[in-house]
Amino acid sequence: SDVLATLLNNLKVQERQNRVCTTVAIAIVAESCAPFTVIPAVMNEYKVPDMNVQNGVLKSLSFMFEYIGEMGKDYIYSVVPLLEDALMDRDLVHRQTAASAVGHLALGVPGMGCEDAFIHLLNFVWPNIFENSPHVINAMFNAIDGIRVAVGPGILLQYTLQGLFHPARKVREKYWRVYNNLYTSGQDALVAYYPRSLLQGSPGSSEKESLLSCPELNMMI
Repeated sequence: SDVLATLLNNLKVQERQNRVCTTVAIAIVAESCAPFTVIPAVMNEYKVPDMNVQNGVLKSLSFMFEYIGEMGKDYIYSVVPLLEDALMDRDLVHRQTAASAVGHLALGVPGMGCEDAFIHLLNFVWPNIFENSPHVINAMFNAIDGIRVAVGPGILLQYTLQGLFHPARKVREKYWRVYNNLYTSGQDALVAYYPRSLLQGSPGSSEKESLLSCPELNMMI
């Protein structure tokens, strides 16, 4: 606890290099001494109304979830409110670091029954794909990729279909980027989620020929 108190005090210093090293050290302490010894103190520190401290807390969580991997599954519901708050912050760096934490958290716990929390966090990450800062955009797309692993490509496809043919080019570009990532990473899993396309029979062809449907996908075992 003495080591952790010293490290948390270090987040208040001005020098950036010092703060970054401190966040890595906090993550290593969490990995060595079990996360429950660190997470309450780190989250409590987020209440300090200092931008540097809050960014340090988010970065600590990001590194920590990267290190502890699937151990993070027990702490997801504890950190969701904090990540929510950070993803709604006016400060770009807050949102960027929170998205990085979401991505690492999601990559550690696929298939562990935490899909509801990640769909909830996805609703906060998604609006940020229209940001202009390249660092923020990369962090958001990394978070979306992590959530894809955690909840499956099908759910993300439902988010993506709405904007693929949007009248605004800037909107289309972002949605197609998400879709291309989905397609390259989980093409086989998307098949069952594509929308049905029932075309009217064209002149000279039977109705049956122009029915683009896979009845096999409706079968349940």
